[in-house]
Amino acid sequence: MPTKADNTSKTTITVDVAFRDYPVGKELPHTRAYLFDSAGRLAESKPVHKEPVKFEVAAGQRYQVKVGPDLLHNKKEHPADLVGQLTRAKALTQDYVPALGVDKLSFAAFPTIYGCWFETCIFVHGTVRKLLNPGSNQPLYAPICTGTVQIFQVDLECTLDTLAPVYLLTLRDSLVGRLTGSAEQSRVSLSAATSRSTAASLATIASSSATSRAFSTTSSLSEVATTLSVLEGGALKQYIVANKAILYDFWCELIPDSAFCWQELTEVLIQSDGSFSAEICFWCPEDFPDLYFEVIQNLYGTEVEISDPQIACSTYYNYDGSQSVDIVVDDPDAVSCPPVNPGPNYLYVWPNYIGWEDLWYVQGLTNGVGPGLGLLPGKTPWGGTLQLKVQFHPDLPTTPTPGTPGISYYRWSYQFQGDPSFTQINAPSTIRYQTVTYVPPSTVIIVNTPVTFTPQTLGGNSNLFAIPQHGFDWIDFPYGNFDSTEGTTPRRSGLCTLRLEMFDNAGNPVASDNLGGPSTFAYLLADQSVPLGTYTNVGAYNIDASGNLIFQILVDNNDTVAQVTKVSTPLDSTDTDPCGILHYTNSTDTVTIYYVAFHPNNFLDWSLGVSLGIKGQVAGLAGIHGLTDTSAGAPSPGSPATFVNSAGTLLGTCTEGAFAVLVYCAARAVDGYSRQSQYDRQFNAGFALIEPCPPCPPFPPLIK
Repeated sequence: MPTKADNTSKTTITVDVAFRDYPVGKELPHTRAYLFDSAGRLAESKPVHKEPVKFEVAAGQRYQVKVGPDLLHNKKEHPADLVGQLTRAKALTQDYVPALGVDKLSFAAFPTIYGCWFETCIFVHGTVRKLLNPGSNQPLYAPICTGTVQIFQVDLECTLDTLAPVYLLTLRDSLVGRLTGSAEQSRVSLSAATSRSTAASLATIASSSATSRAFSTTSSLSEVATTLSVLEGGALKQYIVANKAILYDFWCELIPDSAFCWQELTEVLIQSDGSFSAEICFWCPEDFPDLYFEVIQNLYGTEVEISDPQIACSTYYNYDGSQSVDIVVDDPDAVSCPPVNPGPNYLYVWPNYIGWEDLWYVQGLTNGVGPGLGLLPGKTPWGGTLQLKVQFHPDLPTTPTPGTPGISYYRWSYQFQGDPSFTQINAPSTIRYQTVTYVPPSTVIIVNTPVTFTPQTLGGNSNLFAIPQHGFDWIDFPYGNFDSTEGTTPRRSGLCTLRLEMFDNAGNPVASDNLGGPSTFAYLLADQSVPLGTYTNVGAYNIDASGNLIFQILVDNNDTVAQVTKVSTPLDSTDTDPCGILHYTNSTDTVTIYYVAFHPNNFLDWSLGVSLGIKGQVAGLAGIHGLTDTSAGAPSPGSPATFVNSAGTLLGTCTEGAFAVLVYCAARAVDGYSRQSQYDRQFNAGFALIEPCPPCPPFPPLIK
């Protein structure tokens, strides 16, 4: 029976490291010897210099020594994944076995090995911003200027090792399918390489030490698909890893996040302009890391992941620091800084957004010219409740001085075409200010406090709103809440003039100096004759007789109309059989669908789809801005239009079938944040096509 070793007695292990073929006079890489006990725990480590390293250990115990880069250099603690990093850095390993009676372990490091022991650092950099108006044809972004970016390193090889063999083959087949489909659509040229045609030759390459180089490049997506289709096991994994820069576009959603091996490298604060940067160091300079990024904000003391994309298709593979990592956040709860554009150095008032649609895009804003006066691009009108946002000069509000009035209040009004006068907007406005607390090293606690501004009456003028005071970090633009429907039935629509007035601290009107006169302030507006984001002092077209700002928008709060009024064949019609059982005699018989897809001003998109049983859609039309595509004929004017197909086209391989018809009309109106889908309408209808019975033989005469 073996006896327990005496842990009180000690012995010494000597570690000698020789660097072969090392240039004379060149500094050696920072190297360290790591001593692990028999349980794989780090017992001790020492830097390697010219003299041998000595470890005092318990006599009779087995140990393992690894020699590699100095991962403790200028740090207090070893990294948590010490063994993994040493493995990736090609560390040398030897076991100490007491029974062999050898107390000196000699290591020979050659250039292909110690070349990985020089630390390589890259500059990771990028931006974080939020999309303010998802779905808009004019996307607007604002920087995320408070928060933390978490940087992770992904290990794809480890990830593939976690997949069951059957799942790995499923992944292969799915990739081949996607690659083949993409290759058929366009011949995408990739880096040149030698293709392999047989499983035998691929297996031979996979077994060689040159596998990664042989698999690192391919000439086309079809060749990648051909190669993948015959690989299995280790050769398949190696090929995927070697070609990750090509394949990652195709494995989105195919590899679940739970399968990934990854570790956090660092966390960095987002700067006030939305940028972030960090230095990432690693070993083996030819093996650039695969980096993945998440963004967190601490809102009222709770950490919230505002960007947590899928790992498979959001990782930056082989990241070398040359590419900017530009992260777009779509979480509605994410807190961004308002998109402030630089203005002039004199006092100004600049209405620049409705919701988050830039007024620069409004047709005829500063000249009243154009067939789409007051519209956004794509025949897009305004509708619903509109938040009228204003950027004030940073010195507003001001206090009065001798000869100069103070400017402290504003008022919005509107007038639809045909109205006798302007209507003042009196709905309260809620504006938030932000406080930020920094907790080292990388926690930022954000608290947004809403403040409601209510209309005031001063100097005989009502519905005045105060310009937010200095000393607060206001993150919303002051705005007027304009209910463009007026809350009436029918809802208001038409060309609408908006007016903005300014007042002093006593409630007296203050006229702008746009058209001359005493120096007060200037109104600015975006002008399509200058680049987006710049300003223009508005001219006479946008200034009324009292020195106030005016401009026009087109409002349309009309509902769309969707209907199917009739379906007919040469034999039947739903007019005579509303249950929809329609007969046909042969495949060339026409089936006519009478439909309505209507908006009184043609501000709609619409579609009509015909589905058969559980086979899905077999025919359809689409209309954009009320104008159909080339296959659809004229738009529906409110009276039924027709969609005609043969019975054979609809039935396909079936001889009889049940059909569903869906007409969907989507209103184009937007409130600056989103489309006004409450004005959408849809209509569902059904019918069946069946063949009539053949003529029946005459009945025999009755026998009396």
